[in-house]
Amino acid sequence: MIQRRQTIFMLLSVIITALLFFMPLASFNDGTTVMKFTIFGIQQPIETISLSTAYTWPLVVLTILMTLAPLVTIFLYKKRELQVRLCRLTMLVNIIFIGLIFLYYEADIQKIIATVEGDEYQLYVAYFFGMVIPLVNLILEILAIRGIKKDIDLLKSVDRLR
Repeated sequence: MIQRRQTIFMLLSVIITALLFFMPLASFNDGTTVMKFTIFGIQQPIETISLSTAYTWPLVVLTILMTLAPLVTIFLYKKRELQVRLCRLTMLVNIIFIGLIFLYYEADIQKIIATVEGDEYQLYVAYFFGMVIPLVNLILEILAIRGIKKDIDLLKSVDRLR
């Protein structure tokens, strides 16, 4: 049901997550060349730095899941318990995405930067809005779960009156 607040939160989550397909997560600047790290890998790489698209396929898969799960959840408005479970699943996928970025890819990128800086490069890292999107999604999913639970409580209270 489009008029419910949780539907708006889930729709916002879908729209914001879809931005990950177009926005970089971070950029690296060596003074002459700017490289952008996206979910598809590093765009415009310096010849000594390369992360292939095969290397970042988990980010693409998780982004697709983060986009499709809330979209499917919107249309399951008659099955509220399932909606709550799918919202929790989406939250888990967002947490895994954050973990991959900050624990796995960040460490690999720091290693690459260390090897490049040894070759007389000085790389500067700038993070973009794409790094914050999973955190925003977590907040939106929490708000959606709260709205769904309020609907469940309202329906239980109406059933008690009958």
